[in-house]
Amino acid sequence: MSKELNHVADIMFELHGKGLDEIIEDLFDAFNKIFIPIVGGLEKEYVYNINKKNIDDIIFDIGNYSLNKIYEGFFPSKVETNENSIKISFSKIMNLKGEEDIKAVAYPKIINEDNEVKVRVIFDI
Repeated sequence: MSKELNHVADIMFELHGKGLDEIIEDLFDAFNKIFIPIVGGLEKEYVYNINKKNIDDIIFDIGNYSLNKIYEGFFPSKVETNENSIKISFSKIMNLKGEEDIKAVAYPKIINEDNEVKVRVIFDI
């Protein structure tokens, strides 16, 4: 489960997971805590190619793509991964109860890679 950390000017979360799918689910959990969405059914899908990309690059790309979709009215709701790609399903947003205006997902940093991967990510407000 994602955990919010103290940060001077922005919002920082620590994401945890044993694999990429769990890390991305934790990223979406962080979005959920920030935006507090009410959503309808699944409406859109996005497939992202992960061949030879680092976890921090994937989190940066997926995070900012999903953030743009949120502002277009679609919330990331489901993640499916295989060794070459990530498929994200988006639900129609009915209402956002959160009041933060996030500009970008920035500076993902892997801080531990034992049995569980931990990534710190900053949400630029």
